[in-house]
Amino acid sequence: MKFVPLPRRPSITAKQFRSVGLAAALLCFLAGAAQAQVLSAVSSEGDVLVMPGTPMPAAAIVDGVRLSVADEGNFRVYRATLNGDTHTARIALDGPTRHMAFDRQRERFRELTPSVIVELRDYARLDEIVESAGALGGKAYPELGFAIVQLPETTNPAEAARALLGHPAVDAARVQLAGPLRVPL
Repeated sequence: MKFVPLPRRPSITAKQFRSVGLAAALLCFLAGAAQAQVLSAVSSEGDVLVMPGTPMPAAAIVDGVRLSVADEGNFRVYRATLNGDTHTARIALDGPTRHMAFDRQRERFRELTPSVIVELRDYARLDEIVESAGALGGKAYPELGFAIVQLPETTNPAEAARALLGHPAVDAARVQLAGPLRVPL
């Protein structure tokens, strides 16, 4: 008995398969990029580039700075390359959530505090602003012209500042850079 194979009729052609594969790869890349993006933010010390809290699928170039985030061993490693020099910061993965920003003027990474400084049109609306940001609380200093909105540790301060700028009672929102550790001698 002789075996004769039946002719195969593929449900999709090779060209269609490649198109579907490319589209799926693009969607995966865009989903990863949407989850891990660098945000430009304003601080009291100038503009900073706020790094994502998760590894980036590929390095990004923002304002002439090549930025990347990767997990290496027990550390999340942040890298910024500016003018041929690479600047690196390492954060332990098992520690508390920390958000990092690259300060272009000082050419170094700085930690962000889990708070946002806001300038308000009406300081009586601070509770409404705190609630809209999903914040833990807030303290107004109307005589100084600002309020501090305290965020949960896991909230990216740059994303919160950007969201608060859309609130009708907010004139300005800035991230706060943590100061250097000062130890008395």
